[in-house]
Amino acid sequence: MKITFNMATMPERIDGACKTIDSIYEQADLIRLYLNNFDSVPECFKKDKIEYHQGEDLKSSGKLFFAKNNNDEYYFCVDDDLIYPSTYANDMIKKLNEYNDDIVVSLHGKTLKGGKKNSYFRDLRISLHCLKEVNTDTWVQVIGNGVSAFNTNKLKIDYKKFRYLYMDDIMISMEMQNQNIGGLVMAHKKDYLKYNPPTKGTTLHSTYVNNDRTQTEMVNSIEWKTLIKEKK
Repeated sequence: MKITFNMATMPERIDGACKTIDSIYEQADLIRLYLNNFDSVPECFKKDKIEYHQGEDLKSSGKLFFAKNNNDEYYFCVDDDLIYPSTYANDMIKKLNEYNDDIVVSLHGKTLKGGKKNSYFRDLRISLHCLKEVNTDTWVQVIGNGVSAFNTNKLKIDYKKFRYLYMDDIMISMEMQNQNIGGLVMAHKKDYLKYNPPTKGTTLHSTYVNNDRTQTEMVNSIEWKTLIKEKK
């Protein structure tokens, strides 16, 4: 199985993206970059093991641009404001293997309250953050895509089916529900990941945390289950 790391970024966040790449480079067989709104390719992206695609603005969903037609991969989605530990790929793959790869493993996730939700960000039963300690492996309904990994033979993702391109956590999690793939937040220490705050632009969370009507409509469009898988 090939180990691929897949990231979407934008010109305002080149410096952070380069630091993210440095943290994963030795762990990857291949790094793929989706370049939103780039006129040219930065020099730090021009390395062995790195492929890039310049196209329409897919926002954060660009990290799933490469998923559809690639089999036999451990497909890691990474964010351009995080520094990943040197053991990251091995840790995540080990956890996938414990469940015969029938899950998506993440470091971030949430389980929604039952019934109709009034707010995607607030109507939660469980909320686990990638930058905070998680004491035990925990099954969730919505995974954090930027700190996740899955086996492309088990989960099939076509971003073109996504209704929105700025809520890939919800979109991939809805596909997991459709395909009976569990979502597991792996236990980790507070300092497992390092946050590298963007110097320019805003994050999706800050943009939508107080304006989540569309996200709430999406999570209310299906009946959510917590898909718990047995260890092999």
